[in-house]
Amino acid sequence: MTSLTPFCMVSVISSSKKILKLIPLFNQRQHFSSKHKIQVGDTLPNVNLYEGSPSNPISAIDLYKGKKGVLFAVVGAFTPGCTNSHIPDYLSLYEKFKEEGYMISCVSINDPFVMEAWGKNTNAFGKIRMLADPRGEFTKALGMELDCKQLLGGIRSQKYSLVIDDGKIQSFNVDPEHTGLACLLCIKNMRAGDVPEPKR
Repeated sequence: MTSLTPFCMVSVISSSKKILKLIPLFNQRQHFSSKHKIQVGDTLPNVNLYEGSPSNPISAIDLYKGKKGVLFAVVGAFTPGCTNSHIPDYLSLYEKFKEEGYMISCVSINDPFVMEAWGKNTNAFGKIRMLADPRGEFTKALGMELDCKQLLGGIRSQKYSLVIDDGKIQSFNVDPEHTGLACLLCIKNMRAGDVPEPKR
């Protein structure tokens, strides 16, 4: 059996109580930024993300203009925890998010071709918008960069999730223990029927 890589693995166990079980496996040699540059009520940074191709930029503000959405960030496309847990669990509630009027997006410091391939590989393509932040500009604007030089060769993103309404942040979920739970807090809230009302 292949051993687990040093990423955080999060298993969402379906039960009558919908218990979230955490299995933190993150290598402690990595360095996390604690200087978050945004907070609830702020507008998303005016930074381009890319979808499908380097020739298809879209600003984060325009992406959510007049729309509600959930955006979650991962360390990298095709990483085990994100592939086996985060993407499937968002997909499992796709219809519910859609019914509530929420667009689901995933962002990672990868190139747009990799993000599109990952979306197709996980059957998320067409349901979850797979957004690339190739130079980490969006991630850095949020203060959510993660030093992964020893493992992945460069700067990546911490795991977090945002609830957004018309470009404004309604909920900002960051896990202080870096287990990856923050990516799934929107799902936990959706299951509990506790989705933030837009702040005006």
